[in-house]
Amino acid sequence: MAKSIRFFIEGTEHNQWLSCEVSRDLKDFSGAFSFTFRDGARSSLSLPFATAPLFSITGPLLKLRPGPTVTIKIGRRTVLKGWIDKVEPDIGDGQASVTISGRDVANDLIDCAAMADQAEYANVKLEDAVARIAKPYGLTVRSEIDTGEPFARYSIDLAETAFSAIEKGARSRHALVLSDGIGGIVITQTGKTRAPAALTLPGNVLRSRGTFDYSGRHSDTTVRGQSEGAAKARGEARLDATAEPIGAEDRQDGDGSATTRERRGIAATGRAVDDEITRHRPVVHLARSQADGTSTQAEAERRMRTARGESEEFTLTVKGHEVGGQLWTVNQLVEVSDAYLDVYRDLLISRVGWIEDYSGCVTDITVCSPEAFDAEPVGNRRTNRKGKKAGKTPATTTLDGTAEAL
Repeated sequence: MAKSIRFFIEGTEHNQWLSCEVSRDLKDFSGAFSFTFRDGARSSLSLPFATAPLFSITGPLLKLRPGPTVTIKIGRRTVLKGWIDKVEPDIGDGQASVTISGRDVANDLIDCAAMADQAEYANVKLEDAVARIAKPYGLTVRSEIDTGEPFARYSIDLAETAFSAIEKGARSRHALVLSDGIGGIVITQTGKTRAPAALTLPGNVLRSRGTFDYSGRHSDTTVRGQSEGAAKARGEARLDATAEPIGAEDRQDGDGSATTRERRGIAATGRAVDDEITRHRPVVHLARSQADGTSTQAEAERRMRTARGESEEFTLTVKGHEVGGQLWTVNQLVEVSDAYLDVYRDLLISRVGWIEDYSGCVTDITVCSPEAFDAEPVGNRRTNRKGKKAGKTPATTTLDGTAEAL
């Protein structure tokens, strides 16, 4: 039977897998995949009654090891290019299988150091800094948004990973940095497009589950940082041939204004309040790059909103991978109407898992509050629309003495 998901290793299609999941997640940056096969070569050597037709697959999995390139398509659309990270043979109780898993081509940014051409960049915009960090890995960068003012100083810490070096800049600009799954990095914002259909229960949702967890939320989120802003304002002292040291009697006491000016120049603080947390639960973070008041405030807001978004996540399973030829995918707004979870509002798709096995094709869609990754006003985005009311109990019908059984 033809499969919706097509799997290629080093350009050769392998279609006799038993089950698979391909996923994209806003919080994981790079996409991931996992395919499970029956391995005919391994099985024929290990199981005494194994037959080639029963365990055969296309391709020599016996010799397969981590490292080969992978391409995954859903229909005609390429959704992931990457490498095999892990091969896991498993045998026992009359069964034998091999699971192959990995991530897309951008995963090296997560695992590897930011060996950039410079330790820091001066007067550089976010997209330019990201492009320089990603260049050694052969990845392209495009920005779909205005990333704001250039960074006066964009530093890269010793032994810092490439993704960490990118993410800290994006956080201070309230930007979302994603892998497109096929070799590019996208700097964007959330929820600029809508999903191909609404998610409704009762309706097209096969399964619905949720998590409400406030343990990671705080009443006050503070970010403190420092910069060299004060140094820019200092005047340059020029000496001429007649200059002489100032004597003690010529010196005048200061009024403290210089110290105050210095403190304001080098210290920056941002603070965000989660008004849904009513008890005292503060947290303080240190900015990991040169920071001014604007960037520390943006980072504080980002941290608070992300924690709030992660505190309420829902996963809904629907049949198939597409609706009307459009693929379910991340970073889209979707209308959710779920009577069991008591959710009736637009939410942001933060993760999709395209799944296929012997029982058919389904998509796991994880959604969260849409303001989790942006800086737009919250407004009523966390408020339910008018949901479906519980049905009224039918009025009791009074029987008279002439009633008889039908």
